[in-house]
Amino acid sequence: MYELPVPDGYGDSHAELFGNSGHAAGWARDSQGELRHIRWNPDGSSVALVGLGGNWDMLKAVNDDGIVAGVSSTSDTVSHAVTWDASGVPKRLREPEGYLASNAEDINNAHVAVGFASIDNTAWAVRWERDGAPAFLEKLPHSSGSSASRINDNGEVIGKAWFRGGTEVAVRWDAAGKAMNLGIKGQAAVAADINNRGTVAGQAFDLASEKHYAARALRCCVFRAMDGPSENGWLFDVNNRDVFLGSATVDGRPENVRWDGNGLVVLRPVPGTTESTVTSLNDTGLSVGSSGRRAAIWDASGQGTHLPDEKPGDITTSSHALLINNAGQILGDRNTMNGPRRAVVWR
Repeated sequence: MYELPVPDGYGDSHAELFGNSGHAAGWARDSQGELRHIRWNPDGSSVALVGLGGNWDMLKAVNDDGIVAGVSSTSDTVSHAVTWDASGVPKRLREPEGYLASNAEDINNAHVAVGFASIDNTAWAVRWERDGAPAFLEKLPHSSGSSASRINDNGEVIGKAWFRGGTEVAVRWDAAGKAMNLGIKGQAAVAADINNRGTVAGQAFDLASEKHYAARALRCCVFRAMDGPSENGWLFDVNNRDVFLGSATVDGRPENVRWDGNGLVVLRPVPGTTESTVTSLNDTGLSVGSSGRRAAIWDASGQGTHLPDEKPGDITTSSHALLINNAGQILGDRNTMNGPRRAVVWR
C-alpha cells in the first residue's frame, strides 16, 4: 500500500479517478481547510488542477494519458466543460453556438470527450473532438433533452434522454453519433457503463411486469435482462471481456454479484465480516470494494480477501478500495486513529 503524497501542510485527501497507466485524480484539503483538486502521476508526483476563475470545479474522468475531464465555473458562476493536461491548466471546451454552459462527463484514450451543453434549462448531449470542437449527438424523436455520460475507445457513447412528463430512457450513440433507445420496447432504462466491444451494462424496466432488471445491451441490440436472478438488480460495470459487476436478489437477499459466460457468481463478504460493498472490476475479472470496513478484493470465483492496510506507527480504523485498473493497481483511501484520511494505491 502506497500513500499518495500531498503538499506540506495539507490534511485529508481523496482520489476518485484512476487510469490504466496509474494516473489518479481527486482532492486534498489545504492548510486553510479548502479543497484543492490534484492529479497524481504514476511516479507519485502531483500537480494542482486550477479552475477557470469561479468558485467550484468537478473532476469526472481521466484517460490513460492522464488527461482529466470535468467542469469548472467562471467568475460569472457559469459552468463550462474543461480538460486538464499535465500542466494542470484547464482547457475550456467550446459550447455549440448559442449555448452558454456545458459539462464534460467522460474522455476516451483518443482524447474525445462527451457530456452536454445547456441553455435556458434545456440540455443536449455533446461530443467534443480532440481539438475541442463540439458536435451535438442525435436527438431521439420527441425527446426534450439528453446528456452523454460515457464514451469508449471506439467513439461509442451512452447516456440518457428524457421526455415531457419525466420519462427517462437509456441511449447509445454509435461512433457517427446516431442514437438508439436501449429500453425494452422503448421503456425506461439506465445505461451505466460501456466497454470497447460496445456492450452496455445497466438496468431496464418492463412495463408489462412493472419490474426492473439487471440488464445488458450488445452492440446490435436493446437491453435484455440477465439470465438468472436479475429482478430488482442492476449492473454498473462491464469489462472488455463482457464480465459484469452489479447487484441482484439471490435467495431473497440483496447480494453483490458478477455475471460472465458461465452465469452468476455471488461476491460474499470476506470471512469474519457480514457486510460488503463491491465497486469496480478490471479486465482480468478481479473486483474490489470493502468488507467489514476494510478494503477487499474478490477473485473470479467470488472468494474475497482483505487488502493489507496497516503501516508501522499507524492504527487503521477503516479502508476502502474504490477502483482497480487493468494493470491490477487499486485506488482507495485509508483512515487512521490519529491522522487524516489519505488516498492510497495498492500495487
